[in-house]
Order: sequence, then structure tokens, then C-alpha cells
Amino acid sequence: MPWYLRLLVGKSPRRTLVRAIIIAAIAFIAFRYLFIPVHLRGASMEPSYANGSVNFVNTLRFRFGPPRRGDVVAIKMAGTRVMLFKRIVGLPNERIGFRNGILLVNGKEFQEPYVVHREQWNMPEVVTGENEYFVVGDNRGTAIEEHALGRVDKRRIVGGPLF
Repeated sequence: MPWYLRLLVGKSPRRTLVRAIIIAAIAFIAFRYLFIPVHLRGASMEPSYANGSVNFVNTLRFRFGPPRRGDVVAIKMAGTRVMLFKRIVGLPNERIGFRNGILLVNGKEFQEPYVVHREQWNMPEVVTGENEYFVVGDNRGTAIEEHALGRVDKRRIVGGPLF
């Protein structure tokens, strides 16, 4: 066997083929079901996540505990092919609103260190349901009407970002 083939497949081509098949199967499972790649579009999560960046959704992140306030989550819109990245600001059975750009949780102001740009948002309080979370993007520098925010059912939360 020529040296370049031996370098490519090793001493045992059959063993190398089996290893390649096992690695391909593991990679397929990992990137199809456990760590789903997502191309982020839009500026709603800037500066935390940049427009045009690629991240992976860790589907195991909330298997052993529920999401908490401040967690960034991936929300499925049309299966796992279309997802939104948003931050949880409201937990189940809470009143959530905005007054002059400040988040209100059960009527009390809540500080958000991850928000850099803040517009004067005003939104009357809404109550989340038993299995609902309130989500919003980190970029609050534009009018509230230009944002996708609101209550989301726990079953639509796929996981959280890997990075």
C-alpha cells in the first residue's frame, strides 16, 4: 500500500471505515437533536448576540430544571427550523409590564444589567399563565411596537444557547 493511502486510512482500512461511520452517526445525532445550529437574524438580542452570528441551541439545558429569569432561550416558531432567541423576564403566574423603559415584575421595578440601549417603553401589565414565560429581546433601543415579545408556552422553549 502506498504511503499516502496508509496515512489516510491507516493499517486497517476496515477499522478506519467503522470508526468513520461511528463518528458520522454521533455527529448526526448530536447536531440534529442535541445541539441544533441556528443562524441569528435581527438585532433584537444585541449586544448579547449579534445579527448574522451562528450559535447552537442546547436542547438538554432545561431537562433537569425549569428556565429562570434572565435565561436566554430558543423558542420554536415553525418546528426547529425557525426559532427566536429571547430573554426570560417573567416566570409563570407573574404580572409583567414596562413603565418608562423599566421592567416591572409584580408591580416592582426590576434591574436588567444586560440591557444597554433603553427606549421609553410603556406596556400595561399582563399576567403569565401556569406554564407561560414572558420573553423579550435585550435590544430595547427601538419602539416597543417593533419587537416580538410576550407570553410563550413552556412547550415551545427548545433550550438555551450553547455559548
